[in-house]
Amino acid sequence: MIHSKLKAMLIHLVISLIIITTLVTGIIYFWYPLELIEITSFKEMAILIVTIDLIIGPILTFVVFNTNKKNLRFDLAVIAMLQISALSYGIYYLYQGHPVYITYAKGSFSLVNAQLAKPENSKYPEYQISKISKPKLAYAELPKDTLLKNQLLDESMSGGPDLEERTDLYKPYDLNIDNIIETSLDTVMLFPDLKTSHETNKFVYKYGEELSDFAYLPLEGTTNDAIIVLDKKSAKYVTTINIDPWKYVKK
Repeated sequence: MIHSKLKAMLIHLVISLIIITTLVTGIIYFWYPLELIEITSFKEMAILIVTIDLIIGPILTFVVFNTNKKNLRFDLAVIAMLQISALSYGIYYLYQGHPVYITYAKGSFSLVNAQLAKPENSKYPEYQISKISKPKLAYAELPKDTLLKNQLLDESMSGGPDLEERTDLYKPYDLNIDNIIETSLDTVMLFPDLKTSHETNKFVYKYGEELSDFAYLPLEGTTNDAIIVLDKKSAKYVTTINIDPWKYVKK
């Protein structure tokens, strides 16, 4: 009996492991670049999915499995439905929370997730993207009209979307590189201190001779903030340094 229970649990575990590994790999590849995982809620939901689908599911199979049991198929079906429900909820949650845009606004970048992003409102084709695509760099700018600017500020203060979420106010990214780069954090102040941390040691080790080729700006995540590193010429994304950026912002 124990042998058959263990065999059933092992089969269940292997099948679940294949499914989970395939799905999580795809989710990371398309929705959550590895450099951004630390500042999103990916880990919390991934742990929930793994706990239910790779631990609780096989354990329940071990408990109920008995070849002489009349309702065995029903019990296994209930376990499968529990796993499918947990997996579906997890995928939906990860979809809603994954960044569609990494948007620059007023001196820093912010992650704009699928729940808040509205690509259809953008005036520019470069931002009219699918919500299942990889995160895209974007540039948002306050209206020059004082009345519209005040209206936007009033709306955001009342719980409406902030500037970085207003895709209708996005401007072409490539035409605003200078505006982005000029707000880079001061590297003279930045790196002597940063070299004391593990995260920055990795970056300095890799790019130590080219530190001046990059721009460094605050990046607001959903769980933590970090420093986003951009190529100084193109303002294209290079990597992320997972440390608090705000102590390096000039007051």
